[in-house]
Amino acid sequence: MVRIALLCIVVAHASALGRKKRAGPSVKVAAVLAVDKKAISKADALFKKRTAQSCDAAAKIYEDELKRTGYADAELLLKAADAVNTAMRIRTNSNTITIDGTVETPANKAVWKKDGQRAYDLAAKGLKAASKIDARALGIRFDAFMFSCSHKSLVKQALTGTGTAYKKMGEELQSKHPRHDGDVGSAVLACFYHVAPWPVGSPKKAIQNARKAVQRGGATLRNLYYVAVISYGQKDYATAAEFFKRAIKASPGSPSEADFADFMKSEAKRGLAKAQEKML
Repeated sequence: MVRIALLCIVVAHASALGRKKRAGPSVKVAAVLAVDKKAISKADALFKKRTAQSCDAAAKIYEDELKRTGYADAELLLKAADAVNTAMRIRTNSNTITIDGTVETPANKAVWKKDGQRAYDLAAKGLKAASKIDARALGIRFDAFMFSCSHKSLVKQALTGTGTAYKKMGEELQSKHPRHDGDVGSAVLACFYHVAPWPVGSPKKAIQNARKAVQRGGATLRNLYYVAVISYGQKDYATAAEFFKRAIKASPGSPSEADFADFMKSEAKRGLAKAQEKML
């Protein structure tokens, strides 16, 4: 009887331990909230208007949704970064080059200081969360990086690690996605080599990359304008005049080009007049 009693106690104790083991520690499982499709549709519509104000409004909606859902949606992160980039591009003429140098004015630097890092953080998180990194994602990250650095002057940082990173990102776009956004990789490298000081700056590489963008990405407004500006800077006024004329008649090759098309057209007309003066 004692053996039977002891056996019953052991079995009962083992059973209790088994129940505890199966139950295990309590685990908090974070609920994955679904993105509000209606809100995103509204933001998408605002973004398509492509004004600085509409892009600001779109970015706010995207970021509100990211905050609500835990910053886990790669596409939403990239959309938010793209909207912030586009607003900066419109307000600051994409930090493009001119016959006088760059557009790194105090007003533009204030815009880049305010929103550049914000855009880059969103883009970096988007690439990290993405299952596949495509040309669009790399382009968004590149623009965000460029704007995030511009408030301290990219020209002044060309010889630093920032300049090296900028060049590396441009080369990645150039090699992997030569047709994306009119070969934007070659276009941005052309600008980099044009404005960077020695020993990084290279007139030869600047014009080579500018012409490569035209060859691979098409005779778009931006690509023609860059050949013209760089030729002017190298005192090749005949080529500058030719390409300024072509740029004036050309159309933007992408929405991002269209964001600062009016500025490039205006600068092309000014550059043409200046180039013709130089040839007299």
